[in-house]
Amino acid sequence: MAPRNTRHLLDRLSRSARLLPVAALALAMPLRAHAQASVITGNQVTQATVETIDPASGEVLLRDADGGLITVDMPRSVHNLPHIQPGDRINIRFFQTIGADVVPADAPPPESTVTSAHGVTNRHPHGMMVSFRRKRVRIAAVDAAHNVVTTIGPADATQTITVHTKAMQALLPTLKVGDTVDVTTMDAVSFEVLNRIVTPSTTVHEGTGTTGASGAPTGH
Repeated sequence: MAPRNTRHLLDRLSRSARLLPVAALALAMPLRAHAQASVITGNQVTQATVETIDPASGEVLLRDADGGLITVDMPRSVHNLPHIQPGDRINIRFFQTIGADVVPADAPPPESTVTSAHGVTNRHPHGMMVSFRRKRVRIAAVDAAHNVVTTIGPADATQTITVHTKAMQALLPTLKVGDTVDVTTMDAVSFEVLNRIVTPSTTVHEGTGTTGASGAPTGH
């Protein structure tokens, strides 16, 4: 879950993949063997009302207290979350980090994972999702003088990026053509459904990946 614009907490996870090559450049370190680093890229809290839910895509449209629209993606593979519906009032927390690791070209491919859980906070349905989206890119060209870099991603998709952040620009000279970089975006999202109450005896159920939970408590 990541901002689509200044008012958005979380855009569709697939769209945030566009940021991954930039993150790889920003986080690659001078050490050549196993350079790695991570940075916090998002940390927000807000309350919103559920406007619509697209069951096919998992996209949830929220409206915050100021009237701004927030688009949130709940992957269809994640079933172990509290049920939400239009009209629900939600307290949402979002935390994101991006990390990169310069790895050998023959290293095993990175795998993405999703973990989710549901339970109770102050008798309100509570959900949590942590996703690690991992992607491998290769440096095709670096123009440190003009802060431009070209990467090659999955399916040999090429992307040329102009780096505007000074912290990222300073790291461009440390990269070289042919470097292989594994980029990990971690999204941690938790939310409470404020307009519903559940029984005090409800316990937390956890699941990893596409594993669903059984015995979901009433009120979820």
